[in-house]
Amino acid sequence: MKAVILFSSGLDSILAAKLMKNLGIELEAIHFVSEFFPLTKGKKEKLSFFAEKLGVPLVVRDITREFIEILRSPKYGYGKNLNPCIDCKILMFKKAKEFMEKKNAAFIVSGEVLGQRLFSQRKEVFEIIEEEADLKNLILRPLSAKLLNVSIPEKKGWVSRERLFAFRGKSRIPQISLAKKLGIYFYPQPGGGCFLTDPSFARRVKDLLKYNPDFTLEDVKLLRVGRHFRISNSAKLVVFRNEKEKKILKDFPCDNFIKFFSQEGEIFSLGIGEFEKEDINISARIVGFYLKSNRVKIFNKREEHIFVTPLREEKLKEYRI
Repeated sequence: MKAVILFSSGLDSILAAKLMKNLGIELEAIHFVSEFFPLTKGKKEKLSFFAEKLGVPLVVRDITREFIEILRSPKYGYGKNLNPCIDCKILMFKKAKEFMEKKNAAFIVSGEVLGQRLFSQRKEVFEIIEEEADLKNLILRPLSAKLLNVSIPEKKGWVSRERLFAFRGKSRIPQISLAKKLGIYFYPQPGGGCFLTDPSFARRVKDLLKYNPDFTLEDVKLLRVGRHFRISNSAKLVVFRNEKEKKILKDFPCDNFIKFFSQEGEIFSLGIGEFEKEDINISARIVGFYLKSNRVKIFNKREEHIFVTPLREEKLKEYRI
């Protein structure tokens, strides 16, 4: 029997995969990424390492464009910050179902633990997700299965319920104990994944939703770099902090933006949106603060030099997103 597992390479998903393999289930793993929870170099290495150790083929799918539509208006709302976790899970399971059907698999496996996250890992939420994703009783959560409704894989005898578990809550002690029993002694420590759970990043997204609701993928990419300032309803400024962030601009389609230069000619900041004369002046004063200069070079259809009085730090905070 074949199943698809949503694989994060965290301890819970490693355990779920190991349990299924021990029960003779053939697995294919899928991992979802987006600009809001990206695939970093370190994460990619961990995914590949643990999938290979478990003997599970792995594919990675980017769901940024679909996720953006959810972010604009999530049916089940946001978490503590701006994280639409329930709608995000529904999207992932819908995509996993498509993958399951393509691979002729019979069900889906998830390492989720009941009550581990109070917003998205409640029994009633699991049932909502199954209903919305058209996967009624086809999602097996082996770490908490004995606390949940009997799934189709259990009913049909593909998986023995007696060999599943009843883990609940945030404590990792049961998982660590099980890992030892299964001979798993090395696994990643839990860490942050989705940027939308970070209050500062969430503020930037809220600003984007308010002032530019038709934002694009490029707008989202910019949220992850620099210092952001709301200059007016139609104008925003992004000030880059270091050489690494400035290099991002090389591949960024910034022809329609106002560019603020240092005296050496390198791009230091971008103005995004429609700028009135006063917006340009305020932006130049902010840039002047960071350049420690009263001379700022601007390119807005044509190049010009302007002299400004840099904003004081306390005044600058009023514009910071």
